[in-house]
This record gives sequence, C-alpha cells and structure tokens, in this order.
Amino acid sequence: MMNTKAIPVPPPPGYLEEWRTTNHTCLVTGATDGIGRALAIRLADAGQTLAIVGRSEEKVQAVLSDINDAGPRYPHCGFVADLSCIAEVDRLAKELSQKLPDLNRVALCASAMPGFRGMTADGVEAGFSVNCLSRVLLLDKLTPLLKKQEEPRVVSFASPATRFEPPDLKVLNDPDGNLNNWDRNAAHTNYNLLFVAQLAKRLKDTQVCVNAFGPGLVPTRQVNGYSAMRRLWFSLQNTLIGRTPAYAALPAMHMLLSQDFAEKTGGFYECSKKIPLDESFLNEEIQTRLWDETAQLVQLAQANQREKIS
Repeated sequence: MMNTKAIPVPPPPGYLEEWRTTNHTCLVTGATDGIGRALAIRLADAGQTLAIVGRSEEKVQAVLSDINDAGPRYPHCGFVADLSCIAEVDRLAKELSQKLPDLNRVALCASAMPGFRGMTADGVEAGFSVNCLSRVLLLDKLTPLLKKQEEPRVVSFASPATRFEPPDLKVLNDPDGNLNNWDRNAAHTNYNLLFVAQLAKRLKDTQVCVNAFGPGLVPTRQVNGYSAMRRLWFSLQNTLIGRTPAYAALPAMHMLLSQDFAEKTGGFYECSKKIPLDESFLNEEIQTRLWDETAQLVQLAQANQREKIS
C-alpha cells in the first residue's frame, strides 16, 4: 500500500474552489439517507455531476431536488434499485454503463443495519447482500467502464474493524445460524476490507484506485439503532463522535476529489487517518479463497433466479 498524508478535517480554506475547477461523474449508492445523502449533496456543491442510487423512488427524487439546488450546473440523475437482489444489481449496472459513459468516481455507501434480515429470493441473507455482495457485483460490472476513464476512484464505506476473522459465508447465509449482530457486523466489515485489498491488487496495473473508508460514529439512522454499549465502545475508537453526516462526509469527499489521493489504492481510512491493516488482511490465500467463495455464491444465486423465472 502506498502512503498518503492524513486527510485534513476540516479541509483547508479554499478546498471548494479547488474542487470546483474539476467535474467528475460520481456514483453514490445509499444516497437517500445519512452520510451517503450528505456526501452526494456536498459533491454536487463542489461542482461534480451526481448519479445517486436508493431503494425508494420518493426518497431518490427528494435527494435529487436537494442535489439540484446545491449544484444546478450539471444534469444529475437518480436510479432506484433494491441492492439485496442480484437481478436488481445487474439491471442497475447495465443502466449505469449505458447512461453514464463518463463515470469515474464511485462511493459505495449503501448498507443495512447489522442483524439477520431474512433470506432473499436469491437464497442469500438480505443484509449480507446489501452490505457486501452488491458491492462486489456492482464493481465487477462497472470495472470495464472505469478502466476507460482517467484516474477513476472507488471508495467503499466500511465500519471500523474490531478484530480480524475470515468471514464464513456459509455461516453468514445460514437461516438457522446463531450469529449475534456484533459478530455479523464484524464479518461484514472483514469481508469488505478483504475485498478492497484483493480488488486493489487485481487492478494494480490499471488506473483504478480502490480504498475503504470508515466514517466513525455519526448520528445516522443506522447508528441510532446500535445499543448504548456499542455506541460507547465506538466513541472511544474514533474522533468524529457526535459530528454531523455532512461533516463526516468530508474525508470521503477528499478521497474522491483531492490530488492527494491520485494513484493511492488499497488503503483503509478511519475518519481522517490511515489505519494500518492487520497483516491477515493482506494474506493472499485468504483473499483468493473469499473471492472464489463469493463467485460460487453468486452463481448459486443466479441459478435460483433462473429457476424462479422459469
């Protein structure tokens, strides 16, 4: 991993003027609530062209209105998709590739609160589909387009890694399993960090830069659902406790737009600091096994979809 200096939070004076001299086409998933929504509006205010994704048509249109108010210079657009469904992710990827030929910035913010959320029609646990599998599928479909762009960047949101333990996909997708919410969240986090590390390696000979970002404990709808003990634990681990989503979005905005992040890839950033990953995250055997298991899970889910259609 390449080193980069700490992200300035708040940014230095004049940062908006600098970023407004650029115009990137930015995709933000999970853009109808919390930090995703704040990030999309801030990016529009900084002169970028936005494409947002949400599950609710009503919410997508409401956020689009805010985005157009913040950045009226460019034609922003919204997409409605249920990211827990593989067919929806496939459809979304096709629409994005057709309608956004200049897409060169991707922020994967969509997430579901930790906990078992039931099995989808694809035979995959719904929370795992949203938090993990949808990111793999969407980036896999968009990578050919991103490779054509100049200095494309991907920022995948992930909670702080509480401990390293290779995620067991069979356990995560077992409706009779007994994982508690804390363990399930840790597994999702580890999965996303392993995925980012592996994807950065696979794209090392391209211009695509992929990094992970943990925004800290920000009072979003998801965080408000955490237990008091969990909120206390996280408050001891980060520096953005109590900050607004708009403030917490600034480091991710910096990662997407600043020249400080040109050619920086494979890193994990918590709030405004780069966090050294446990060496286990860099284990090629673990990363490859997870990649292969994910491919098998996708094939099974696609087979379930075909069977359902037929």
